[in-house]
Amino acid sequence: MGAGGSAIAISWYLTRPERGVDRPRRVVVTDPDRDRLAALRRVHDELGTDVPVECRPVDGADGNDAVLARLGPGALVVNATGLGKDAPGSPLTDAARFPDAAVAWDLNYRGELVFLDQARAAGDETTAQQPVHDGWEYFLHGWTRVIAEVFDVEIPTSGPRFEELGRLAAEARR
Repeated sequence: MGAGGSAIAISWYLTRPERGVDRPRRVVVTDPDRDRLAALRRVHDELGTDVPVECRPVDGADGNDAVLARLGPGALVVNATGLGKDAPGSPLTDAARFPDAAVAWDLNYRGELVFLDQARAAGDETTAQQPVHDGWEYFLHGWTRVIAEVFDVEIPTSGPRFEELGRLAAEARR
């Protein structure tokens, strides 16, 4: 849900042919802004993929609920809207039903994170518990890449030094 820069990057990465069989059967992206959907479509058309990418305009949370209801078991469900961080709320209603064994990923890392609460509650109701991830590590990777580039310093993307940076950032997060 959401067709901005993060959704473009994630959908592009997941559909790359060099990933072989480790790709989704299809990608469905929703957004109320048709221009953002068109921009995402252009990226996929220009870079090419054999994975179908469906761009669906939605009008609010009810529209996202309807798309979510048609996803299959094990779907990756991503909140890339900013709702929960940049504005209150969630792109889903509380009535939304996550597919069995879905993986829920909220790219947001601060705020009320209502989407995470909804995904956790849905996991309690399904037959297969679903993993739920917030956007903290995603934020850390983006933040450290920008700092490394701006200050021309080497910052690892994993390991003890990266974990220490994450710990320090988490202290500032509180």
